[in-house]
Amino acid sequence: MIGTRRFLRQVGILARKDMKIFFLDPGSVAFALLFPFVFIIMFSVVMAGTFTTEDKPLEICVATAEPQGSLSDQIIAGMAAGKELQLRRLDPGEANRLLAGGEIGGYLLFPAGFSEAVLSGRPTGLTVYFSPEAATTRAALASMANAIANDTRTYQVMYRAIGELASGFARPEAEFTGATPAGGPPSGGLPYDSPSAGGPQGAGLGLRLVFEQVGDIEPVRPVDFLVPANLVMFVFFALAFTAEGLLGEKENYTLERLVAASASRESIVAGKMAGSFLQGMVQVAVFWTTGILVFHIRMGHYPGTVVLISVLLTAVSAAAGVFLATVARTRKGAASMAVFASLSAAALGGCWWPLFIMPRWMQNLARITPHAWASSAFNKLMLFGATPADVWPEMVALVVFALLFGSLAVWRFRLN
Repeated sequence: MIGTRRFLRQVGILARKDMKIFFLDPGSVAFALLFPFVFIIMFSVVMAGTFTTEDKPLEICVATAEPQGSLSDQIIAGMAAGKELQLRRLDPGEANRLLAGGEIGGYLLFPAGFSEAVLSGRPTGLTVYFSPEAATTRAALASMANAIANDTRTYQVMYRAIGELASGFARPEAEFTGATPAGGPPSGGLPYDSPSAGGPQGAGLGLRLVFEQVGDIEPVRPVDFLVPANLVMFVFFALAFTAEGLLGEKENYTLERLVAASASRESIVAGKMAGSFLQGMVQVAVFWTTGILVFHIRMGHYPGTVVLISVLLTAVSAAAGVFLATVARTRKGAASMAVFASLSAAALGGCWWPLFIMPRWMQNLARITPHAWASSAFNKLMLFGATPADVWPEMVALVVFALLFGSLAVWRFRLN
């Protein structure tokens, strides 16, 4: 009990001493608390056009090998009637030429005999041509093709059922002409081609694209990414202060005097970590307070989880700073190593640009840094409306990083 109390007292004294040194150094305070917001303001202006929520019509290129008035022609006409969908109709030869030249990412083709096959109940298909690089276009075309196929199957079932009820008026085997026999449904298209079955355009399958917006879209602003990104980067810049300060105390024999005053190696390491952690928490408090009051950032639906991620991030930084001091040999060397490690990890870990826009292989490589895990958690919570359950892997990863660096720091720490 006495040993634990003495240990905690020594840790508290060392942490309080480092905090006094930090606040008495105007340069350190300015770099840790003021300089980051210069970055935020500057990059907010530069990245003003990067994040936008302006809805742009989705362009779909379609082509049909059938003549005008066919079922596929009516489907395309029904698709073109939607305001939200920007339809570009091409003939098959032109579509193939534009795709080969890289002018379009892909197109949907209705093959010859599509209408006859649908109306007679025979199997048919739609073909999606796409460029390997146009993943978004491919997904959009595939989704559109699946929607048409599903409506076609529904139409065939309904057509047969109505044909039986109408005592054979509907003749699936007839050619698609769009003509309406006296007293019966048309021999092509939906029976009794009414507005509910496709409207005056006569879209044979009654295919409709309905876009509904539920609630207002809140645009993502650059500061919603930049504030947490710079928080991650500058909290880890404390590595330089921690490592340099610890090496400085080694060089002027301060640590030896602490040992002579009965301070243990464990209490010195823990005290240094505690001091660095408290400095980081000051940064966290200033960042989030300024972000909310000045930049009006949104912390998502779970601000408490955002704060918890910040606390774990600060613990990792404190442990890593002490560990770095055990690797470097001189005070200048520690500062150089800390700055290099912080900048490299910040660039790789998604502090300079959103992690989710990086190539997949680079996102996987970034997982070796705590920056990537923290940035991923902040982005999920603040930009994509995630819940605490969605970011538990990131929280576990930060705890593992803190324990790893802390254990290595205790293991490698020497007085000389």
